[in-house]
Formats: sequence, C-alpha cells, structure tokens
Amino acid sequence: MFVVNDLQAGLTIKIVAERTGIAEHTLRAWERRYGVPQPKRVPGNRYRLYDEQDIADVLWMKQQIASGVAPSQASLLLQQQRRPRVLDLIEPSHPIAATQAALQAALLQSDEVTARRILDESFALFAPERVTREIIQPTMVEIGEKWLHREIAVCQEHWASNLVRQKLLAILQSQPAPIVSATHLLAACAPMEEHEIGLLILALLAQRQGWRVSYLGQRTPLADLANLARVSKPNVIAVSVATVVGLAGLIPWLDAANRPKAALVFGGRLPNLLPSLREHLPGTFLGEDALTAARSLPTAEPRAQVWSPSKRAWNVVQSLQAQRFRITGDATAKFMAHLPARVLRAWSLQDLNYATLYLVDALACALAFDVPELMDMQKAWLQAAMPPREVPAQLIAKHLAIFARVLDKTLAADQARQFKSLLARLENGG
Repeated sequence: MFVVNDLQAGLTIKIVAERTGIAEHTLRAWERRYGVPQPKRVPGNRYRLYDEQDIADVLWMKQQIASGVAPSQASLLLQQQRRPRVLDLIEPSHPIAATQAALQAALLQSDEVTARRILDESFALFAPERVTREIIQPTMVEIGEKWLHREIAVCQEHWASNLVRQKLLAILQSQPAPIVSATHLLAACAPMEEHEIGLLILALLAQRQGWRVSYLGQRTPLADLANLARVSKPNVIAVSVATVVGLAGLIPWLDAANRPKAALVFGGRLPNLLPSLREHLPGTFLGEDALTAARSLPTAEPRAQVWSPSKRAWNVVQSLQAQRFRITGDATAKFMAHLPARVLRAWSLQDLNYATLYLVDALACALAFDVPELMDMQKAWLQAAMPPREVPAQLIAKHLAIFARVLDKTLAADQARQFKSLLARLENGG
C-alpha cells in the first residue's frame, strides 16, 4: 500500500513494520538514535515516507542485532561500509554488477564461505527485488549454461543451486508472518519438477507484497495439491514448470474434472522458451521473470476457457503415458544391444533410461499441448549438450530409430502414426 500526495509516494511506517517485523516505536527510535532508516519528510505532510532501501537497511540491522552486534555498531557498519545509496550516487550499476560477478566466481570456484558472505551482504545492501533479478537469476542462468556445455560437473551445479536455494528459503522464512486474512497463494513445482529457484523467488516477492504464501516446493503431486487447495482455499495456485518432465506431470489438468477451482497461474523456463505453450497451459501465464509474475498475481483469475486437446489426441497421449515405462525399457534394452562395449562402459543404464523416458514425455507433451515446436527445442538441446559429452550424432540417430520402431510395435498403428511428424522434427529440425 502506498501513501501518495502531489509531490511523491512512499511506504508508511505501518507497512515497514509489517514487512520487517520491527515495531513502529522501535523504527522511530532507530531513526532518532542511529540514523537508520532514513525516511523522507514531505512539506505539509506529517507522515514519514519510506522506500525499499529503507526496508533493506532495517532488515540488515535486524540481522546484525540478532547475531549479537550492538545496534549502535550495526548502524555505523551500515553507514560507513554498506550504504548502497552512496554507491548508487557514485555509479548506479556498478555495485550490483560487481556483486553478481563476485557471486558467480565464488560459486564456480566452490568457495562456500565467500558465496554465503556475498549473498548475505547482497540482501543487506539491496532490496530483494534487485538481488533476485540482477544477482541471483543471471548467475544461475550462467551456471546452467556452463553445465550444459560440460564446463562444470553436475555435482558443482547442484551444489551452487542448493546454496542459493538455502539462502532464499532462509529469507522467505525470516519475513514477518502475514495476517490470516491476507490473500493466499499456494506455490508449487509441477510433478517431478526439481528446479525451484524461480518459484522460491516468486514466493519471496509475493510475500513482500503482502500475500500469505504456502510454499510447497519441488515435485508436488497434483492430487496432493488439489487436496490442499480444497482445504485451504487459496486465492491463487502458482505452478513452476522448467522441464519436459515437469510439463508432462501437468497433462492430467487438461481434463477439467481434475483441475482445482482456484485461479491457476504458471511460469518457468519452458513457457519462457515456448510462447505457443502459454495459451495451452491450464491456467494463466504470469510473465517471463519472477518480478513480472509477482506483480501480475493480484489480477490473476480462473481462465474462462482452457485449452483441451482433441479426443483423438487425448486418447493417444493417454496410451503413451500408460505405457511410458514399457516403451522406455524396451527401447533402452534394444539400443544397448547395438552399442559397442567401450560405449557401454562409458554410459550408465540410468542415464539411458532417463534419456528415453524424457523422449516419451516430450512426445506426449508436444501432442497434448499442441506444441510441435517442443521437438525443435529438444533438438537444439541435443546439439548443444551432446558434443561436449562425446555422444556422436549417429548414436542419437540410432536411438531415435529404435525408439520409433518400439512405438510402432507398442501402440496401435493409428496412434503410432501421430508421432512420426514429431520424431521427424527432432531428426531434421522441422
């Protein structure tokens, strides 16, 4: 909520107290004794007017005092060493850009002490909206790209993601509890979806806007989510979908009988990359970044009309999903029988099974959501990810050919034909 007059706008002390958990009388005392925060005073207006930087300063003071630092010492540290307003006056873009570069370097070097310190100082110096959008998000995108091109190992990418995840969870949990009557948001990852940093950022920003957030996190089963929605009656359910496996878990919601009654909203890497998917999701696409999504939440409503595949397409998708493990097992076994011994020693059965299952889900999603472009995206991913892993194109072609034959033998002839054009896109790029 903003108080607005003819000269400027700002947050009232009541809002600052609610968002920081610091009582109004304490905020006034800190201002009087330590010069923190520094609200503006508008001529003719008796109100103190605060901004996001004031909230960041108060939260930093709160954190330092909780760790045993005296308030007077904490204020001196803030004013002398950590005043982002002074930095912004000198060079607005430099401090946060330098912080982002430093965090990325620390994570790539697996320097936990430095990475944690940078994250702590980032949330002390800058508003969470800037930290998440300008520091965390570009850092994690770059780390993901380095994993894709095999410049870092899987364990290093997991370590970096978990460290950032832990910090975001801590910030989310440290926010003052909203009132029970506040607008309620359920935030969950799609079934089998493990990528949750974007959802965590959305939950944090929504909470800062006054939402009461129930954060469910990774791999949330649709049935559990629907049951919780019936009990808690949220105003909005936000679902993050970053991968094909996660999207495949949402297919049951294309059937209206399975969908919760609350407004459904979606975001994540996959609808960002596939604009055509957005209109076929069983709810509203919020936006391409967490800040845009958080700002769109207040206007979210249930969709009047939700995409539904044709009956024929739906039957094919249902058959494919019902036999996904059989198809995966048969295709993997037949493919392994064609591999030389040296390749078998380098590859794991688990990786081959996962790659084949991923292909089954990609076909199901492309047909269920009518997004054949999904196969083009998968081809681009293969072209980027496989050469650094020393997987030759002829082996990919062999895998696809065997997979197509297994589809022909497993599904009815008219159903198998539905996938020929999709597999052709994967082989030929459209």
